[in-house]
Amino acid sequence: MFKQSFLPQTLLLAGGILLTVAVLVASETGNIRLRESYNDVIHSQRVQTQLAALNGELVNAEAGQRGFLLTGKDSYLDPYYQALPRINGLMTRIRADYASDPEGLKLFGETSKQISSKLNEMALTLLYGKRDLSVALDLVRTDYGKQTMDNARRGLDALQAREAETVAHRLEGAERDVQLSRYGIGLLTAINIVLLIAVGLGHAKRLALSEVARSQAEEEGLRLDRKVRARTRQLSALAGHLQRVTEDEKTRLARELHDELGAILTAIKLDLHWVRRRVQESHPEAADKLTRVMLHVDQGIQIKRRLIEDLRPTVLLNLGLRAALCQLVEDVAGRNHWESEVSIPDDLPRLRDEAAIALYRIAQESFTNASKYSEATHVRLSLGHTETQLTLTIHDDGKGLPPDFDAGSTAGHHGLLGMEQRVAALGGNMEIVSSPNAGVSICVEVPLTASVLAPADEPAEAQPE
Repeated sequence: MFKQSFLPQTLLLAGGILLTVAVLVASETGNIRLRESYNDVIHSQRVQTQLAALNGELVNAEAGQRGFLLTGKDSYLDPYYQALPRINGLMTRIRADYASDPEGLKLFGETSKQISSKLNEMALTLLYGKRDLSVALDLVRTDYGKQTMDNARRGLDALQAREAETVAHRLEGAERDVQLSRYGIGLLTAINIVLLIAVGLGHAKRLALSEVARSQAEEEGLRLDRKVRARTRQLSALAGHLQRVTEDEKTRLARELHDELGAILTAIKLDLHWVRRRVQESHPEAADKLTRVMLHVDQGIQIKRRLIEDLRPTVLLNLGLRAALCQLVEDVAGRNHWESEVSIPDDLPRLRDEAAIALYRIAQESFTNASKYSEATHVRLSLGHTETQLTLTIHDDGKGLPPDFDAGSTAGHHGLLGMEQRVAALGGNMEIVSSPNAGVSICVEVPLTASVLAPADEPAEAQPE
């Protein structure tokens, strides 16, 4: 009978292990694809930048050619002669980037022929122009130069569109891989829960089957209890680690957005400004279009800055926790039309980045909950400290938590659970006090230990704006 009762549990455990291994393999495969997608996106962005630069140099060369033909002055040929080596260098680098992409190399080869035709046309007109400007101008009026330039531009635009499509496809694939990783974590948690439930049910069944095995079953229960406590501690440690990893990833993403996307948007804006200056007199309609495009680029820069600020608050890193909390209260109070009150001493001790961002996220989550559910009109934040402890208190005068809310348990309340995990990671404790129509008070107490306080010689971390 006992052997038969153990058989389903053994099969379930084996199935759980197999599922766990399968999920881990799938997760690692997704991580590998994610790294490959990231490298491909960086490569495509670099190629796009080079293609845009090549287009710009062609425009520079053509401008120098036309300036010489119109004026006959050799000084107008400086942009032309400067652009030629740059064009050759860019074409060499682009061809090298397409070395592992036969289709892209073929498309660029066709575009290179059009660029070469344009360069030959400019060289021929300049050769005639140095002898007889009228002959060169007659050659220009044939529109052959315009046709070759249009062909070259179409080829470069097609290549840029192809790279943009590649970036979009890779980002979409990366999003799928991230989503699969999330599902994998959820599945692993479910497997652990199912296994624990199965073990508990088996324990209860063994108690009912034999009074003789009661003592052994009690010992097994104690062992399981110790295992659950250890697992709880491990999960708490894992939750703290995941929060730190999340913050580190946000910081990395903020820096990537600032360095990579910021540089691209700035370069685009500069190029558009240059082009607009060149065409605003001869093609006012095109200049207006370029002005609108520049406005869109400015909007993209603002969105990029807002994303960076959401990922990693620069005020917190540059000016400290006090300034960051003051700005946070001011922002949320302005958005929700609240009256606000802030009490933070000037002599607040300097904290480690991990502790400062944890307290900031706790305050941020508290105000987010208040804005969604409290219907408050006044909020108050205070941050005080003694020699051994830091106390953060957040209060609103809203309708309070539901009557069935258990202040001793945050199960089912993911925002409060995240706050509790952050406090636990700092070695502190959190207390929630609420009553109907009297608002909610959240009090966080954190000991000022070495893991919370910043060393005296630790430099302040700089964050990109």
